[in-house]
Amino acid sequence: MRTSIFYSVAAILLLAACARPYRSINMSAVPFTEFREEVKIKYSVRQGVSYNMKNLFTARKEQRNDISLMALNIVNISQEPIPVSDLLFSCGATVPIAPITKEEYYSKVKQKAELYWLYSAGVVPFKKGPVKPWLYFPVGVVMGGANYGIAHRANKKLIKDLDILDITGKVIQPGDSLQGILPFRGVNNCGDIFITVKE
Repeated sequence: MRTSIFYSVAAILLLAACARPYRSINMSAVPFTEFREEVKIKYSVRQGVSYNMKNLFTARKEQRNDISLMALNIVNISQEPIPVSDLLFSCGATVPIAPITKEEYYSKVKQKAELYWLYSAGVVPFKKGPVKPWLYFPVGVVMGGANYGIAHRANKKLIKDLDILDITGKVIQPGDSLQGILPFRGVNNCGDIFITVKE
């Protein structure tokens, strides 16, 4: 009885600690709804992109680390180019916030793929008969390899999204729009994110 309880608990713990696949961010699927208009820009901000894309593992790690990946759609309605570095962000109308680097964001939410090789120590004992000795099947190697592969692939897809969609360093030309993502810290309790252009 105790042995079956032990194996049941071990199985639950292993399944709970499994690697999770990552779904790439599709900007056309981000539900931008409300556009605000300032003197030089129109914009829409969508918080909780990881949750919207059903990357729940990433979303939980964001919440634990008080960071958030936001999707932005910004339209330049002025007659001059606007560098993204000239945009000022605020939580609500008064509390200034600034994006963090994609490297810092990645280091907080990535899956630790190498740790899944610890599963390799796992074996399942099997006794062939009352006299014959126990046999041990190294199922942990298979589980560790599979989880490592899933986590490694998920991390590569996340890095690709951050490289392609990050708008840091971009310039919005007059009449053009820019869609992309920026990671922020300390915005989990922000009802609204406001954007203005530095004078």
